[in-house]
Amino acid sequence: MKIENIIKNNQGGTALFLGRVTNFTPEELTNFLEAQGLNYADKYIGQDVALLVLSSMLTPLEEDLSYQLYDMGVPDVTLNQFETFYTKYIKPNTLLMSLKLSNDQERLKRLLLNEAFTDEVFLKLFKMYDWRGDGLHESDDNRDVTIAFVKRFYRPDGFRDPAMIYAPTTIMNIAQESQDSDVLDAILTMPNHQVKVSRYDTHRPKNLRETIAFNEAVSQESIKRILSYRDDDIDYFLASNLALREPQQIEIYSRGVEKVKIMLAYNSNLSNKLFFKLLDGSDVIVKTLLSYQPMNSIRLEQIIDNPHIAYLGDNESVSDIVEPLLELKNRELDFQLASNMALSKEMLSRLYKRYGLDIAKKLADNINIWDELSYEFYSSQDRELIKILAKNPSTPKKILDELCEKKDRELNKFLASNPSVDIRYLREFQLDTSLIRILADNKTYGDSVLQGLGL
Repeated sequence: MKIENIIKNNQGGTALFLGRVTNFTPEELTNFLEAQGLNYADKYIGQDVALLVLSSMLTPLEEDLSYQLYDMGVPDVTLNQFETFYTKYIKPNTLLMSLKLSNDQERLKRLLLNEAFTDEVFLKLFKMYDWRGDGLHESDDNRDVTIAFVKRFYRPDGFRDPAMIYAPTTIMNIAQESQDSDVLDAILTMPNHQVKVSRYDTHRPKNLRETIAFNEAVSQESIKRILSYRDDDIDYFLASNLALREPQQIEIYSRGVEKVKIMLAYNSNLSNKLFFKLLDGSDVIVKTLLSYQPMNSIRLEQIIDNPHIAYLGDNESVSDIVEPLLELKNRELDFQLASNMALSKEMLSRLYKRYGLDIAKKLADNINIWDELSYEFYSSQDRELIKILAKNPSTPKKILDELCEKKDRELNKFLASNPSVDIRYLREFQLDTSLIRILADNKTYGDSVLQGLGL
């Protein structure tokens, strides 16, 4: 029978709790049950028991009593079942207001350990927790609350190792991988937990704030909070975040830190206004802008006379402006464009007609190379050109097979990296220990190994 029905049919009766109850105080249970029309008791003195609530930790005497009451027809539920009922019927807004007024941290901790609350209510409660200036695991209370948070939101793909619940690095994993902005908001209220990284590894977040700044699911409210820290290291990670809006990008830019400006130049959601500002920056910033930013005709107008325009040749987001770039007939730019995947066969053909074999090595490296041109380059017997063809996935199978049959150890280094090489040759390459590391990055070879293992 449902608890709701038991209570409805036994108004004025007593709910008797047996065993250890850690998530509620007697006062909380008394107030809650009175609102439901029942009395609270944790000892049996012969009263009319309407409901028996059993903890998993009963003394032998309590266990005997539970059997006696059961034989008398008293319905029983587990403490977990009661917690679910409690969270369903307690009014969240009333609960939150009560906690704000009382700032009862002991009660708040007990509520956070109640797994029956929805994630939404849990997060609202969690943001009210006072860490008292200690780290996530530096006190028993903080450790318990941290573990309660991790148990809810540690949701890795695939195998979940139970031991990871207690690992100090797991909270960083959640901050990095969660796509729930409410979860990220809550993490920002936690102490800024640090992890050890090499002093040379500056491109990896080393604490919670840097990790959340890098996460594109971060809310606008949290971005405002992150900006208020005025921390160059945090700004560095925030600068490349696609969630950053133009005013926020400009705010970071105005702080004048070079490494942050470079990260802004990587941000593919960079506003045109800031793009133009960054064009006046250092050579490194301009190179980054031209190599990675999406390009359009508006931006092209501003960089057409830029001495660094050749860097556009490495940018794979130039599809909309390739024609005007080719019309410039800038040799340095053309040579960079020749290996760019954004160029069509027709465009590559024009470059070949323009420069002939001088540009062959660049064209041979382009995955859009066509078979006729591959055979032409192959027949040239140019050693360097053939090495480039050996690693290009678009090189015709016949050429790759012939190259593999040569048993040329130097060529094999290039062939071993090519996912278009027949698997039988890749398996032969594994006999050469110098090629094992190269093969490890070859998807065709990797898939074959996994298939052989039945994975």
